[in-house]
Amino acid sequence: MTLRVLTGFWHWYDDLSEASRAQVVAPLMNKLRGLLLRPFVRASLAGGESTVDMDAVLDGGICLARLGKDALGMDTARLIGSIVVARTWQAATRRARIPQRDRRDASLYIDECHNFLNLAYPMEDMLAEARGYRMSMTLAHQYLRQLPRELEEGISTNARSTVIFSASPEDARDLARHTTPRLSEHDLANLGRFHVAARLVLDSEEAPAFTAVTEKLSPAIPGRAKEIRRLARVNTTPPVAPESAPSNRPAVIDPRRAA
Repeated sequence: MTLRVLTGFWHWYDDLSEASRAQVVAPLMNKLRGLLLRPFVRASLAGGESTVDMDAVLDGGICLARLGKDALGMDTARLIGSIVVARTWQAATRRARIPQRDRRDASLYIDECHNFLNLAYPMEDMLAEARGYRMSMTLAHQYLRQLPRELEEGISTNARSTVIFSASPEDARDLARHTTPRLSEHDLANLGRFHVAARLVLDSEEAPAFTAVTEKLSPAIPGRAKEIRRLARVNTTPPVAPESAPSNRPAVIDPRRAA
């Protein structure tokens, strides 16, 4: 079906005059030109076969994608980020061929997740199915209204164990549905430093909500961040040839280095 549609489009396109063709492709080219003028994006989308093996990443590797809006622009960062998320989900669904007991635990962390939701597969469905592929998902954002209503409801349904730090009054009003009658929206909006409200699933049923005190972070280790960056530069050499065995060393996607 897809082949017939594409064939029909190209036959129609070939019959157009040069002026008509320019009119058809102009809106698309205006958007693509702004993306492909950036060296990092051009190298990522048109640089040949990817050297990042997402299957190997989910089986014990690390892939860091640094997509700063200041370096790439908002639209470009959203596009590249959505592609990375989609590739990760494709690798997760390929685990269906692996017996469940042999699937290794994997995690997907998306900071400012509301910027990377332009996906062919709805994020709320990914949340519902990721558990079966042994992949956990962490979606970080600032407040609930940044999320589409369907995704917000999907998180509320699938994230059964809930831990809440201090929330804004607006978010506390919605989150209080998970903690009443033990904890009200006023309690959630006025949690102290290092305090959390939680409602956990224990033995397949929800326990009553309660408050707890988290452990403080350990003191910073001087020079540790610089050492981590140095080791990342040393250990992120891409494979020399496509036939080489996939490496479990971290892969880093950084537009500043590609530029």
